Amino acid sequence: MEITLDTHTFIWYLDKSLNNKLSQKALKTIQEAEGSYTIYLPIIVLMEILYLIEKGRVNVSFHKLLSNLEKSSNYEIVSFDTRLLKIVETIRGLEVHDRLILATALVTGSSLVSNDREIHAKGIKVIW
Repeated sequence: MEITLDTHTFIWYLDKSLNNKLSQKALKTIQEAEGSYTIYLPIIVLMEILYLIEKGRVNVSFHKLLSNLEKSSNYEIVSFDTRLLKIVETIRGLEVHDRLILATALVTGSSLVSNDREIHAKGIKVIW
């Protein structure tokens, strides 16, 4: 199953000491996807992680993370483009970053792995 990850989900997955913040279903879904499917990462997720690293709230090397993602056969970074912007325009009631993450899942036809209750209420397939 192809999936899109939101920021918290990706951070909690990257840092093994935070895996307990993921539901068992979310953790299993990501692990299974890493082996066989595409995991979409919206560019805004990486921007948020960069910001958190700069603020000292996440302790990873952004350069190493980005390099590993670019080399990965399973992870695909989804850039912000007009196709995504047209979907974002149709989404109401969410903050901008959440709209971009939700739009990425819609554009890619993937399930979104997120514990964000506001996104759950938008009627797309969300795994948690």
